[in-house]
Amino acid sequence: MPQAARKVWTEETEERKVVPRRSHRRRTGKVSHTKLDTELRSKILILFLLFAVTATVTLIRSEVSAMRGYELVQIQQEAAQLERENKDIELKIAQLKAPQRIKDLAINELGMVVPKEVYFAGGNIR
Repeated sequence: MPQAARKVWTEETEERKVVPRRSHRRRTGKVSHTKLDTELRSKILILFLLFAVTATVTLIRSEVSAMRGYELVQIQQEAAQLERENKDIELKIAQLKAPQRIKDLAINELGMVVPKEVYFAGGNIR
């Protein structure tokens, strides 16, 4: 395989010369091989896996927190709706217990009359 060459501009000749690039060979002529650092790779892999697990746990916790927040809002809305319904029912009960309504029902539907004079039988009234 031919060595890569680069063109260099020289001022003396004012022309371009082709100068071979340095090879990755040492002075001995042997090609240098880089030694793989498996211990460093395993530490980096463990660090990456630790980061991935931490990110996953954080994501799951935030999702659970968001779901609980949505459930809380929904329960609060349901509670507010039930409170409004309860107040409406209490108002209807108060209207049904009103003395004037009871008197009108007694007169109009049951045909009762209010006596003009009231008599009490019995002993001393204190």
